[in-house]
Amino acid sequence: MNESSSVTNDTWHWYKEVVMSWLEHPGMEEYEGLNLTALKMDQAYMVGTSDKDVGVYSVSDDCFRCPFELQKKLSAGTEESWVVSTTRRSTWRVYTDLTDSYVTAGNTTGLLCQLRPEVGEFGVYRLNATSDGCDIRTDREPVDIYLPLLLLLGTLLTVWVLYGIMKLIMSKVRRTGKLRYGDKELAIQQRLRALDTFRGMAIVFMIFVNDGAGGYWWMEHATWNGMVAGDLVFPAFLWIMGVCIPLSVKSAFAKGIPRWKIVMHIVRRSIMMFLLGMSLNTIYGSNVLQELRIFGVLQRLAVAYLVAAGFYALTAPKFYTPPRGACGQALKDVLSCLWCWVLAIVLVTVHSVITFIIHHPDCPPGYLGPGGKHDEWVAPECSGGAAGFIDRLVLGESHLYQRSDARNVYGGPPTDPEGLLGCLTSAVQALIGIQAGATVLLQRSHKARVSRWLAWALVFALAGALLAGFSREHGVIPINKNLWSTSFVLVTSACCLLLLSFCYTLTDAWRIWNGGPFRSPGLNAIALYVGHSLCAHLFPFHWKIPNMETHTIKLLEAVWGTALWVIIAHVMAKKKVFITL
Repeated sequence: MNESSSVTNDTWHWYKEVVMSWLEHPGMEEYEGLNLTALKMDQAYMVGTSDKDVGVYSVSDDCFRCPFELQKKLSAGTEESWVVSTTRRSTWRVYTDLTDSYVTAGNTTGLLCQLRPEVGEFGVYRLNATSDGCDIRTDREPVDIYLPLLLLLGTLLTVWVLYGIMKLIMSKVRRTGKLRYGDKELAIQQRLRALDTFRGMAIVFMIFVNDGAGGYWWMEHATWNGMVAGDLVFPAFLWIMGVCIPLSVKSAFAKGIPRWKIVMHIVRRSIMMFLLGMSLNTIYGSNVLQELRIFGVLQRLAVAYLVAAGFYALTAPKFYTPPRGACGQALKDVLSCLWCWVLAIVLVTVHSVITFIIHHPDCPPGYLGPGGKHDEWVAPECSGGAAGFIDRLVLGESHLYQRSDARNVYGGPPTDPEGLLGCLTSAVQALIGIQAGATVLLQRSHKARVSRWLAWALVFALAGALLAGFSREHGVIPINKNLWSTSFVLVTSACCLLLLSFCYTLTDAWRIWNGGPFRSPGLNAIALYVGHSLCAHLFPFHWKIPNMETHTIKLLEAVWGTALWVIIAHVMAKKKVFITL
């Protein structure tokens, strides 16, 4: 009886540990006098001992060429504990008889050891520093922060598969004689599911990222140079907006609408989008006129749309006749956008000249860094280079975004990730989208469309990688969302082309996917963006509990809010409610 009870208790204890691990729970409240419940997300305890007075310094991989910063002073023969961040890998150094707040990487005077510890959330680690060197060992294993994400993905995939099976069964039962358009030849006026699906993916992921993305840094935004998953969302919106421009302009031409009326509609829509964006800025920022942020996401979209759509509406022929011959037929979609390519080259040239020539008198020309302690304070007041200088000069510091990740990590004056200079390359991104839209208009077969998109994706990816030097930090023009660099435009456009090819193949060519659950959000993208911004602090879209210091809870809250907006989009589509500017 006692053995049976013991086995039952052991089994229950095992199940409890498994559930706790999946939910990212530390499993206990206290460990050797350390309060584990006091730890926040992506934090751990470090316990340090030393046989002499030392200073423990560290620098995060996220802070490129930054000086080492003092974390803790350890006295000889004593044991000290402190909280360390586990978000990014860091390089640690232990110095003897050094207690300055910062120390440069080149300073090795008194250097006892250098380490690259691997630490995880809610773990407990022990640093032992002696005259012979240093070592770090794990006293208590950390939790696995990715188990909740795997559990969520598995649940969503299961629900999606079951929903698809049910829809397939219902479609077989209710089959009608609807026309299928799976041929190679497509009607131009037919709305492509891939475009709405692509746009829906962008808005759903944007809402998820804005809701915190579960606190996973690689699903948010890169601090400065480089690119992570969240950096694809905004350029995807810009690019797909460009794809739709030729379709809407040609549709207006077909209805007999004069060119000047089309241009005036573009101007009116751009102004409305810009003003709406300024209004939404006050949700997260100040509404004091002297501190009102001028630019933002919708404002950047508005400027890019005005330039790209306005130029295309003015230069696009109402009836395009491609050149004769095989070469002219093969390149007719490119030739139809010739003036757009000319404008794109001009904009890139102007952007590059301004970037590498214009600078503050106290700043080096061509500086592309975040300022502050970057590169050991080589240009502390030069955040953003020419882009930051122009924004601070024209708009004023108080009208820029004040809480950027780059400023939190590096320091320095504010830079606006949606500032003035980046509008030039944002317009280029929309013009690249116009080329993809022209392919839809003039290339009639699935194979021709997808093959051209994939070819352009390869060209843009290689060009962007070459500009970035196939590295995060060491290229001529690094990939940088904050500056909206040319390499960023090329690489993200390549990603967009790949994703559109994938969506188009499944939704329009093979017809094996109807775009769900993303197509409905794509039909009301602007409405969902404005709605989720207005409801940023409102229940039921957002909620809090006393302890939200794990990825599990933050992920659940982000998915909950995102799912509500997806449901709202489906209801709107069902009732045929479509809101546009």
